[in-house]
Amino acid sequence: CFCSNPRAHIDDVADVELLGGTRPRLLPLPIPSALHVAAMGEEEYARQGRPMFGKIWTFEELQTVVRPGRSVAPRGDIRDTPKPANWPADTDVDRQGSWVFWLPEGWMQGIRTNPANGNTLKCYFSPEGRRFWHKKDIEKFLGTKLATVEPKEKVETEGGRSVARQRYVTDADAIPAWPDDAEDWLPKDWRIAFRQLPSGLHKVYIPPGVEDGFLYHKETVLRWLAGEKPGLSPMKGSRPMSEIMKDAAAKTGRETTGELRPKAKKRRLADSTDYQATTSLGVTRLPLDAASADSDAVMASLRDAGALSAQELAESAKRVRELLLARGFPDQTGLLGVFRRDAESKRDLVDALAGVYYELPSPFVGRPCYQSVQVAPGRSSDLICNGMYLRWSAQNERWQFGALSEEKGGVAISADSECATPWDVGQRWSLLNAEFGKSEPAES
Repeated sequence: CFCSNPRAHIDDVADVELLGGTRPRLLPLPIPSALHVAAMGEEEYARQGRPMFGKIWTFEELQTVVRPGRSVAPRGDIRDTPKPANWPADTDVDRQGSWVFWLPEGWMQGIRTNPANGNTLKCYFSPEGRRFWHKKDIEKFLGTKLATVEPKEKVETEGGRSVARQRYVTDADAIPAWPDDAEDWLPKDWRIAFRQLPSGLHKVYIPPGVEDGFLYHKETVLRWLAGEKPGLSPMKGSRPMSEIMKDAAAKTGRETTGELRPKAKKRRLADSTDYQATTSLGVTRLPLDAASADSDAVMASLRDAGALSAQELAESAKRVRELLLARGFPDQTGLLGVFRRDAESKRDLVDALAGVYYELPSPFVGRPCYQSVQVAPGRSSDLICNGMYLRWSAQNERWQFGALSEEKGGVAISADSECATPWDVGQRWSLLNAEFGKSEPAES
């Protein structure tokens, strides 16, 4: 399904108040009893029937919940610490909720209470008393990235060796953290939960209005928000891996031993030596605004950029734009043309990348992101997308074609980081070598 409803994100609880009217005051959840906190581990998981999911949390609930099993603050006990004199009158030290693990040394966590309605909101203070609402703002202020993964809790085995603690959805401290990074990519009307996996807990994301389905990864959430609507994994049909393996063994007439298979060799990510410069790949911005949305103008733009199949690409772009507008996309939605420049070169990745790309409603890592789109074969009134994106990689500081994930490389990359837009790259693109990944597991 191709969604046409790009919508704005709600930035914080204060925005929810403005959009939805006055809400009941949010109060911290009570601290679990010592018996509840102690009821953790495999025995408690088995006692509760080995559920596949923990509690499903809203953004507002996670702002006030107390996380048992962790100290009130990352460093020391501050229950008796007085409020700093340079803090605003409406804010006090957070003495009930657990402090975020990424807070820099010397910083403090506070709770701001709205005097008009009693609503509370978590905030953070520098040693100088400057208040911040989001992790991304602190990173911008400090000029550095803060930790994104909390260190795993260790337990000591009978042999005295420290190993990572196995976690279960029934643990009292199995409370997921709301994504808090510079992109602010998860809308506040979604919900999150933990799903039980053999390796531990995995955070899952539940779209608004959905009661029996979830998405596993940030990448699929972004595709959902972009209108692609990837398939949801069902909650009711989720089963432990041991049961799935047993059923599979029964169907093949074999019994499973329960032993784990040897781990597959880790796939190698492509590096700069795996790419080869090319002058065949071209990218240009298409002049498809209200004043120049005709095929001739588009074709002229493509020809000026050096496109071989300018006419065919121009006609495709014009039809794509018409269908996007019919689905409610803004008139200013950007379109790119990706094309081959020369006829002499042999068939390669350029042909797979060529086509029309439309600009997603939401940026990726703070920059515009484009996805390949085309008119559905045999259905001239429908659009289809694939998993090819043209986006900025903040990690590698370059434009690249490939998956919508910072953990992935690209099948084509820009040669430098000086280009503000992908059409500024010109002829400075590099393609992934055709031999990459054939001799060893690889990931691009």
